[in-house]
Amino acid sequence: MEDLPIGARVRTPTGRVGTVVKHRGAESKRDHFQRVVVFVGPRPRDTVALQPHLLERVDKCPPEPGGERRIDR
Repeated sequence: MEDLPIGARVRTPTGRVGTVVKHRGAESKRDHFQRVVVFVGPRPRDTVALQPHLLERVDKCPPEPGGERRIDR
């Protein structure tokens, strides 16, 4: 969890790039894993909760296709 602070850019196993927004601990008796909540989309609820070992930290990543914004003057 220390390697993935809130605000860090990460790559998911499917290749999507997102931002860490929350850390969650083991929340039930049957689930002993910690999770990292990653915001991956344009809508506020586009988040996934994954185990930290599945994520790859990305310092500089290319923008996702279709995600760049254009400013016309």
